[in-house]
Amino acid sequence: MNGARQRIVVLGGGSGGVVAATRLGRSLGAEHEVTLVDRRSEHIYMPAFMFLMVGQRRPSDISRKLKKLERRNVRVVQAEITGIDVKQQQVVLDTGPLPYDHLIISLGLRTAPELVPGSAEGAYHAWELEAAVKTQAALAAFEGGRIVVGIPPGPYRCPPAPFETQWMLHDYFTRRGIRDRVQIDYFTPNPEPAGEEHDPAVWMDAQSRARGIEQHYGFTVESVDPEAKVVRALYGYTLPYDLLFLVPRHEPAQVLLDSGLVDSRLGIGVDYDTLATRWDNVYAIGDCADVPASKAGIVAHQEAEVVSHNLAVAITGRGRPETLRLHTI
Repeated sequence: MNGARQRIVVLGGGSGGVVAATRLGRSLGAEHEVTLVDRRSEHIYMPAFMFLMVGQRRPSDISRKLKKLERRNVRVVQAEITGIDVKQQQVVLDTGPLPYDHLIISLGLRTAPELVPGSAEGAYHAWELEAAVKTQAALAAFEGGRIVVGIPPGPYRCPPAPFETQWMLHDYFTRRGIRDRVQIDYFTPNPEPAGEEHDPAVWMDAQSRARGIEQHYGFTVESVDPEAKVVRALYGYTLPYDLLFLVPRHEPAQVLLDSGLVDSRLGIGVDYDTLATRWDNVYAIGDCADVPASKAGIVAHQEAEVVSHNLAVAITGRGRPETLRLHTI
């Protein structure tokens, strides 16, 4: 690329953003400028939220300062992203504009419990750090009754996590010696799985039933009644609860909606081979990219590897570009 110093900006300090920035910093060195932007000062390891929920981790165990990336030739900027102008090739921060030559968007999905009426007031979840801490306190105080675990319609981060939640709750109350006093139910809008025993959905269903967890399929939640402690669904279906764990609905980051970059609730449209968007030198990875794969950290990691490698090849002229070949279920 004519030897000029290139400015690469990575938005988001989650799994995808950290991998992309780190690999670019290592491969490009100080000859080019790699900047990572996040509103937080720390990277939070989201897969550990489940362990935090049941008291097996503390927030400090799953947090690392993003500034440590500066040892890898990455400039870290802590700021709120208020806009993305792909025509002017700049990101608007609350501290001012940040121009780029290449942009990698890895802003994930935001949790939006308010999209299910009553959910914000009547349900717990572990899809954010602060929410997982609150759930831990609620579980510690729970001495018996009915816990209902459920998912709403639409995309959400880490599709297997609701099943993991059921199993971890089973183990948690077993360790406390009160499993016989706790009824665990699970609901989902999806139909009951069918197929071979080794099919993931069939296997997970069997694992839950083996733990005495009742499964409710085709249950599409519409609202939560915190006072009556009832989950209401389509066609008049209801489920009473003593403690409700409801995966919040997810939406693209507000700045992506405001900037007109998303194509649907699934995120930004990309080329499945390269993660390139329809805008020049703009890529989307992780949960904010509309790719037919799980919204999960392992997917973001693999996408980040491909995008960072291909950018380094384009900038330095060394090596050959690669296409995305996901290794996941």
